[in-house]
Parts: sequence; C-alpha cells; structure tokens
Amino acid sequence: MAPNIVASDNSDGIFNELPPDFVISKDKSYIVFNKEIEKSCNDERSYRIIRLSNEMEALIIHDAEADKAAASMDVNIGSYHDPDNLLGLAHYCEHLLFMGTNKYPKENDYSEFLNKHNGSYNAYTDNENTNYYFEVGHEHLEPALDRFAQFFISPLFNADCTDRELKAVDSEYKGYLQNDGWRLHQLQRFNSNPKHPSSRFSVGNLKTLKDLPAKEGIDTREELIKWYEKHYSANLMKLSVLGSDPLDKLTEWVVEKFSDIKNKNIAPLKPTEVPLRKDVDLSKQILAKPVKDDHILEIYFPIPNPNENYKAKAAKYASHLIGHEGIGSICSLLKKKGWIISIYVGPSEISADYHIMTVNVDLTEDGLEHYEDVLEIIFQYIEMLRREGPQEWIFNEILSLNEISWRFLEKSWESSYACWLSNRLHKNYPRDEILSGPYISYEYNPELITEMLNCLRIENCVVSLASKLLSGFDKKERWFNAEYKYEPINEKLIKKLENPVIHPDLKLCTPNTFIPTNFTVNKLENITPKTRPDIISDNDLHRVWYKKDDKWWIPKVKTEFAFKTPLVRLTPCNLIKTGLYLHIFDDAFAEEAYDASLAGLYYSTYVVEDSLRVNVSGYNDKASKLVELIMKRMKDLVINPERFKVLKERLKRYYNNRKLYSPNTLASMYDSQLFNEIHCSTDDCLSALEDVSLEDVQSFYPELFKQTFIETHVFGNMEKEEAMNMVKIVEEIFKPNKLEKSRIRRSRNVLLPEGKKYVYQKDVHDKDELNSAIEYYLQCGDSKDKYVRNRLQIIAQIIQESTFDHLRTKEQLGYSVYSYVSSSVGEMGLLINLQSERDAIYLENRVEAFLIKAQSIIEEMSEEEYQKQKKSLIDSLLEKDKNMWHETYNYASHITNEYYDFYINNEDSENIKTIAKDDVLEFYKIHIHPKSPKVRKLSIHVRSLKCTDNKPGDKATDSKENDKSEEKESKDNNESKESDNKDEDNKYAELERLKPENYILSEDNIKITDISDFKNRMCFGPTATPVVPLKTFYAEEMFD
Repeated sequence: MAPNIVASDNSDGIFNELPPDFVISKDKSYIVFNKEIEKSCNDERSYRIIRLSNEMEALIIHDAEADKAAASMDVNIGSYHDPDNLLGLAHYCEHLLFMGTNKYPKENDYSEFLNKHNGSYNAYTDNENTNYYFEVGHEHLEPALDRFAQFFISPLFNADCTDRELKAVDSEYKGYLQNDGWRLHQLQRFNSNPKHPSSRFSVGNLKTLKDLPAKEGIDTREELIKWYEKHYSANLMKLSVLGSDPLDKLTEWVVEKFSDIKNKNIAPLKPTEVPLRKDVDLSKQILAKPVKDDHILEIYFPIPNPNENYKAKAAKYASHLIGHEGIGSICSLLKKKGWIISIYVGPSEISADYHIMTVNVDLTEDGLEHYEDVLEIIFQYIEMLRREGPQEWIFNEILSLNEISWRFLEKSWESSYACWLSNRLHKNYPRDEILSGPYISYEYNPELITEMLNCLRIENCVVSLASKLLSGFDKKERWFNAEYKYEPINEKLIKKLENPVIHPDLKLCTPNTFIPTNFTVNKLENITPKTRPDIISDNDLHRVWYKKDDKWWIPKVKTEFAFKTPLVRLTPCNLIKTGLYLHIFDDAFAEEAYDASLAGLYYSTYVVEDSLRVNVSGYNDKASKLVELIMKRMKDLVINPERFKVLKERLKRYYNNRKLYSPNTLASMYDSQLFNEIHCSTDDCLSALEDVSLEDVQSFYPELFKQTFIETHVFGNMEKEEAMNMVKIVEEIFKPNKLEKSRIRRSRNVLLPEGKKYVYQKDVHDKDELNSAIEYYLQCGDSKDKYVRNRLQIIAQIIQESTFDHLRTKEQLGYSVYSYVSSSVGEMGLLINLQSERDAIYLENRVEAFLIKAQSIIEEMSEEEYQKQKKSLIDSLLEKDKNMWHETYNYASHITNEYYDFYINNEDSENIKTIAKDDVLEFYKIHIHPKSPKVRKLSIHVRSLKCTDNKPGDKATDSKENDKSEEKESKDNNESKESDNKDEDNKYAELERLKPENYILSEDNIKITDISDFKNRMCFGPTATPVVPLKTFYAEEMFD
C-alpha cells in the first residue's frame, strides 16, 4: 500500500474502472498506484502516482533536499494535430497559452512571479506532444502550481497578444531557416507519405497562421480557441511535480488545482497511414545542398516499435553494435580508408507506434566521392550481424552497463527531471517500472533481435546525402528553400547488397575491459561536507587540488590535468598546431577510448588560454588506468599522414562554418575578439592552418610538454595516495622541466574609457540569412570588485523579465532576446543580446530606449518588491549542487579562472542583503543609463544583407508615404480603434518602426573599423590574482 493512503470503496462510481494496482483514496478524490515504484538505490526521493477523477495522471516526487521545485505537464497533443489550413497551430498554442488566464489575467503574471522567486519556465512542441514546464524556489511551489494549472483550465488566449505571438512564431521559424538540422529534417518529412502528418510543416509562420487563413476568412485566434477546446483534454495530460513538501501535501495541491481540467475523453491520435511506404517512399535517396560546408550521410530504417517489447531492447542491441567505434567496427574500417570523421546510430520516434533507426555519418571529402562504398560497408556489417546471429554475451554486457548506470544514477536539474518523467508517463511501462524501465528491464529475446536486424536492409531505407559539392539539384523544398534531388537508390547497389561479401576487417566487438567492478565508497556517517578542495602538493612542477567525495557517496571521480605553457598561444600558428594535435590524438585514440566511454569513463582534451587540458571523469575503478594510457599515447603519438589530411580538412571546414553561425552567436564571437587581449579570429586561424604540415605538428607537440607547469585537480571517490600516484605517473611519462611561473601568460581584457561609446559593425557571411543581431554591452567595473558585482547582479535580476517582456513580447523585435551579467577577468558589465529581422541600428536604439525606461522600474518598485527580487537573486546564488558533476564543475571553474574564490556566492549573498534600493538606482544612473556621461558602452552589430529597413534616408521617405497611405486608408475605410484590432503595444511598436531617427546611430558613437587598432588604443584590465594567498588552501599535511 502506498504510504499515508487509506483505500476507499468505489460505491459512488466516480471511477468507472480501476486500472490494475490502483486503489481509491479515502476522500475519493483520486486513485493511487498501490505498488512500490522501483528506484535506484542512490535515489532518496519518494514517489507517488495518482490519477484524478478527470483521468489526468500525475507523478508526484518528494525530495527533502531540493531547494528548487518543478512541474511539467506533457499534453499528448502536438503538431500532428494541426489542421491542414493552419499548419503550426500547436506551436502557436504553446506560445499563446502563457499569456494570461481568467484567474491571473495579466499577460506576464506567470513569468513575473517565477522571476521574483528564483524560477524560470519554457515549453516545446513535438510531433504528438507539447510539454510545458517550470522551476521555482521550493517554498513558492504552491502559488506557482496554481498559476500553472490555470493554463489548462481557463487560458485567455489574449486577443491583444495574438499578433505579437504570431510574429514570435514567425521569428522563431526564420531563425531556423539557415539551420541545416532543421532544413534536412524538413526534407525528410517533405518526402514522406503525404497522407501521414509527419510530412507536413510543423513550426508555423505568418504565411500559414495569418496570411493564408485570412484569405479564406479564417480568424486564427478563434480557430485556436476551438482547437484547444477540442484537443486539450485531461485524459491526454500527464503531470509531474517535484518539491520538498511532504507527499501528502504535494498530492493535496495537485488534486485541488488540477481536478477542474475538463476531461473530453479523447482518444490519442493514431495515424492510419505509415510515414514511409514500401516501394513508394523507401529505397529512395535525397541529395541535398546544405548551408554549411559539411558532408553528411544519413540512413533511415523503419523498425518495429521498441515500446511494444521494451524489455527485449532489440533496437539498443543493434545500435550498440552498428555504432561501435572499436576494432572491427564500421567506424574503424571507414576511418582507415579516410572516408569518415564519425558515426552515430540510434532509434527515434516518429509517432507513438512508428519508429526509425538512424545511421548518421560525417563524411570526409574523399568519403563523399565514395559514399556508395561507405553504404556497402555499413550494410556488409549489418549482414555480418545477421549471419553471426544474436550474441547473448553482448546483450548481457549492455545490460551490465545499464545496471551500473541505474545503480549510481545521479540527480539532474529539477525541471529537466520533471520534463523527462511527464513525457515518460505516456509510454507503456508498467507503473512500478516508470523510473527503471529504460535502464534495467531487460529480457534476452534473440527472435526480436533477429527481426530488428532483418529490417535494416537497403531496400527498406531512405538515404540522405548532403553536401555543397553535390550538383544536379532539381527541386526546392517549400518552407526552408533547401535545394535537393529525389531519386531511387542505385539499382546496382541494391543488387550488390542482396548477398554481400563481408570485408575481412569487419568483426564483432570484443569484451569490454573497462567495465568497473570495484564500487567501494567507504561512506562516513554524520560528517559535515567540506566546502572547497585543498592543495595537497605544490612545487615547481605541479599543483594538486584534491577533495574526497563526502557528499554523494558514489564511485566516481573527476580529474583534470592542465599543462600550462606560453607556447600554446604564442602565435596563431601555434594555436592551430596545438588544436590539430589534439584532434589527431582524439582520432587516433578513439578505438581504445570507446570501451571506456561505454563503461561510463570519459575523457576529453581541449585548450583553455595558455593551457592544454586533459579531463577524465566517471567511475573511479579504472580511471588511473585510463589516465596513464592517455598520457602514454599523447607522448608517443605518430601522426598518420592520411588521417592528418582528413583532420586538417575537417578543421578547415569547421572554421569556414563558424562564419555561418547564427547572427547572435557571431556577435558573441566578435565580443571575445574585441575584448580579449590575445584572441585569434576565424580568419587568423584559417590563414595559419593553410601552411601547417604534418611535420610541423609532429615536431611541435613534444615542445608543449618540455617546459610546463601542471595544475591538477582530483575530486571524488579517490584516495590521496592514488591521486598523487596519478600525478607522479604523468610527470614520469613527460619528464617536464620547470617553467618559470612568470612566463605563463594570463588573460587580460579591454577596459573601455569612461564616457565613451563604441560600435563594431560586421555583415553576415551568409547572403540568405534574414536576421541581424546586436550585442549591447555596458562595462561597469572589475569583476573582483564586490561593490560593482553585487549592484550589477541586482540590476540584472530586476530587469531580466522586463527585458524579455518589453523587447521580445511588446516590441516584437525577435524570438531570441536575453540579458545577463557578463563577467571576465578584470571586467564585467550588463549584456543584452538580440536577434531580429530589424536593422541593427534600430535594435540598438530600441535597447537604449528600453534601458532609459527601465530606470523607472527601479524607481517605482516598492520596498517589498525590491526585497523579493533580492531574495530571488540570493536563492539563485546559494542554490545547492545538484550532483557530483555540478559540485566539481563549480570548484574547477574557480581554479580555472585563477581567482580561487570558492566562497564568492556566500559572500555576495551576505553583501546583497545590505544593499538599499537607492544604492542600486544610483549605480544604474551612472553605469547603465545610456545618457550617463560616465557610461562605457560597446555594441556589436551583425547585419543581414537582406534587411529591408536599414536605409535611414529611405525610411524617412517611407515614413511620410506611410503617413499619407494611412491617412487615405483612414478616410476611405473610416477605420476606428475597435476595427483596427491591435493593442496599444502593437501600435507603439509600429509607430517606433516608422520614426526615421530610430534608424540613425547617435553621433556620440565611435565606429571601430579595425579591431587590432582599437585594442592598441585601449588600456587593459588586471590579470586574475588569487583572492587570498594560495597557502590558505594548503592541506594540513602541507605544513608538516
């Protein structure tokens, strides 16, 4: 029996049929699952599944340690339910649903409430589901739930917001137009069965949701309300709620707040057709032209529904082997031939009862020319699996790996967990396996594995090949304008693969030697966890940070070795050679590392400023073994000429593709280039790469380790002796000489002069990109200065929600709008990033108009509201670590930035409590207000070549013409405010767009035309220095 539940009878017939293992609650307001829910032994949370009288099901989670609460509602209604004449309506509903309810009519009441209580929210629309979720400070869950429930009881679909959210959907769609993932996905949909809803356009835009409906006399808002009333039914809703309150209290809130959702007894959608029909849609190939310089081969196979026999894990078995990267694998052979960079294989859901297996291959240029040979080898391997038959030992190894993952499953972020579980409730897992089903519910069934492998044939797939180097495109997809060609797969290839000869290098994988067996953690009771790591060794060659796990008690460790050397960034060429060396090493080591990754032990290599870093994290049992193996391979790397050619080509494509990033991402990249003292631009890197040879890299990389200082951290389930032994092994392998610490180059950033405004303008490289972007930055002082830091944090907290509400919602400037405190070494400030179809100068002027207006938000804020905002900020700063990764990431970031300020959040929280509103207002007037004589501003404009409103002179003319046109239209049609059907915010936004002055950059801006020249004229801030002497962190034994 579930705890604290007293069963009642069903004499009054409120619940017509009780599902298996459910009983009625004492007050008869809900039924509750009566069996124990299987959970990980590492999971201390309590769970309860209930079903309300309206047939809505809820999973309720009590977590006594949670300082944040969360909830998620997954509605079994998605884009497949769009009417044919209103494509994108489900997505539009997701946007508009948040804009007020009968009980809470203010359109931004929900977002305001969450912002004031350390919360956030979001939603997404999928094929058959729409998921809404939020998180909030744990003590504010009840009022947040009340607001959340009303969206499913009495949403207003506010008429004043209709046009604005249509534009938000359209802006989101236009942000995807040059995204290859979206373009190729839509091509796959477009070329599937037109009678299946997967073939349709799902995002929506102004054409599908406004222009075309208007021509048919359709009112989109009215149709949306009808659609919502028809489809949004309690019996199709699954709720998850996580909080620190007792299960009974959480249950009481769920019953009280969600029982009024109407149950319309709607059956889930079951398409009568399949997306990919045999002999019609299958055995076809799509040749497509991408935006970026990539060569991508994908294969899609329809497969049996894995949910029907979820314990057999047949799809898991097949994808594990086909996507394997060890010796004898497809990946291994194709890399040796120089045809691929990587391979990924996995199942995905098209609808609840229709799934596909996807093989995704990142080809080289040579691989593109041999793509049919690549296909041959893939199908040869699959044929080998059929001939070998299912292997029980492989199945058991997969099961073993999943059992270990389940046993030591860590907590995730509350909202992510709630989201995942609400969606899981729609699956057909037995309710006692709702948590464990994907992990440990395994039953070996060779017949089902054979059936799965028999589906993976050339005649039962769609092949997609995307590259700019292809030609002969004769079609253009309607919504994303992707050029493509659609044709049958080569008949000769199909014939060849009917009975293929298996390549001798293709073999089954061997047993995984990295699977951990020692899970000892030596848990201690009643101890107070330490709040920072210690230095356990510090000399001329190394510094070692160490913290034994005293909180999570799981057999995992996180280690990092930072080899600090000035050689890395001495020149752009050195940076490129270092990057190439790491790419080549990762590629060469992939076969050996793959088994470790399958066994939950991961490694990565990367460059951070003047250091080359090696990170190893996961189960500690074999961690030292992997560290030693990595270091030996790095020291003795002999570069394969063929792989060098492949990886140099790949790196060149990567840098060229960076130029095609979204405008707001480009703005952030230019920000780094403008402020960082040492920064190599994309063009610098491409230029340096051009002349780098294999011999250059082979002779260069040993120099990185000859003279270096190694800063190491070891956090988790590892004793000091083993940690120090790892450090000793690394030093014995590389035998580095002492590096004078004065030679280590530390980062510095530009300090903008007081009272100066700068602007850097750059056109996008993608001629078809519709969006422009700005990054507007107000520098306020040194990030080490708590006076600056804490006042700036309060300001960012106060204006965060209104930035989004004003610039995105009310002014309709674009889908992507955000503001935050940007902090770097020696400087920090307020940053607003905005992507839009509007002209970049217009965006800058609207940001400044908002910042002028935002001063009044602080001025008019009551003391009570001000204290709420401070409390929300403090709660955010003092949020508990979610898991070991979160804890160790925080420690590592304080070490990496070289401030070593482990207590910064605690100290800031105490200081924030003392800061009065007037102090914040004074700071705002000096540092944030655009008209302040002391303001220090730099904005970055990334300009679309397709922008139609970036000519101030024309705009003035357009404005006059618009005025005349509007005056004439007013006389002809006798329009009134009522018939205009636009709210005041819409009118305000439209009027601002008509003002010529909004397209003129203010004269006090200094244009940056040469970044190097700009930086040469600037002063730089201080380098990072420890907030206290490093000896403060020495472990006790260091003083012996």
